[in-house]
Amino acid sequence: MNILFVTNKNVYPLIGGIERITYVLAEAFRQIYDWRSYSLFTQENNLNQTTNDVFAGKYLLSEVNKVSYISNIIDSHEIDVIIAQGADARVNAIMPDIREACDTSKRHPKLIFVYHNMPGFELVSMDVPTLVHRFIAGKNKGGALRQLLLQSALSILPAYIKSSISPKYRMAYEAADKMVMLSDGFIGQYNQFVHDDKTHYVAIPNMLTYAIDPTLIEHKKKTILVVARMDERQKRVKFALRIWRRVPHADWQMQIVGNGEDLSYYKELADKWQLQDISFEGQQDPLNYYREASLFIMTSAFEGWPMTLMEAIPCGCVPIAFDSFGAVHDIIQSGRNGYIVPNNDIDEYVRVLQELMNNDTLRAEMAANAQKDVQRFSRENIAKQWKTLLENL
Repeated sequence: MNILFVTNKNVYPLIGGIERITYVLAEAFRQIYDWRSYSLFTQENNLNQTTNDVFAGKYLLSEVNKVSYISNIIDSHEIDVIIAQGADARVNAIMPDIREACDTSKRHPKLIFVYHNMPGFELVSMDVPTLVHRFIAGKNKGGALRQLLLQSALSILPAYIKSSISPKYRMAYEAADKMVMLSDGFIGQYNQFVHDDKTHYVAIPNMLTYAIDPTLIEHKKKTILVVARMDERQKRVKFALRIWRRVPHADWQMQIVGNGEDLSYYKELADKWQLQDISFEGQQDPLNYYREASLFIMTSAFEGWPMTLMEAIPCGCVPIAFDSFGAVHDIIQSGRNGYIVPNNDIDEYVRVLQELMNNDTLRAEMAANAQKDVQRFSRENIAKQWKTLLENL
């Protein structure tokens, strides 16, 4: 089988979740089923890095004659299935072009749209002080102003704003032969914007990207880890700072790995609040951080399928996350293999974090349970789900 993956950015596994899962999925298809994968992307990534070891060919989408360009790729490589990895406007916007290319090509491949976010995330408001800081600091002033206007409109005309974003969801739905959500809970949420046949959807979670290593649990440091893009609207790292401000550190430390436009704001807050035992590591390969950390905390306002959770758990980190997106319940069974904290409840977050910091036995038990439970998302299990879907289109 020959598969064409469509992504926003040139695939490189350290860029972001979509790029990483596209890479590991293509790798699994090749190694397990001997399928050949190709990559089509709409723009270069911000690291100007690429990888050629899992794709038989990679192509930057031409802005001229998109349909014929895609159709030529389909025919020249005998593409059987196209998997469009959607989450933002770029991939959604070219779905009609991909559909037309499928229909006009000689191969007539099937088209799958994978939605890598929480449906309706556009309706989630952002922390206003961060927006003000962005505007004053001169970073993405236009984006900050647009978000402020959107949030103002949401408070006045929520139904209108919801209806205004529905066409983007319907565009992908109407173009695709099948819609893949990352969690069963997202099917109903997506269909609120479409109001159509729910049999058009299927749920397939993302697979693990790191091997499970039980030996790491015995050699953990007293480190609490955050790995995220420094973007307050989604990742809300400011919550992590507020939580750390209230927790007695003793001999523990917090490490924050990642980069983004709000990084300077977080550093300013850490200085203003005189936070101790905290370090901002910038954009790094997070693997060694996962291996050493005991606890992994997530404070996101929304997620599709949180790849950082799926990376931390195999390395023996106990996860704590807010109950802010449906897929968190697919990964964490609260009280057994981590904790799910009611959304925005800082008091409870502080309580469970302290409980884990102060109880070595509990941390080890939860880490072992988490590694055991996450095996259901193994590369082999998820690849098998994809095989079933692709062979029955």
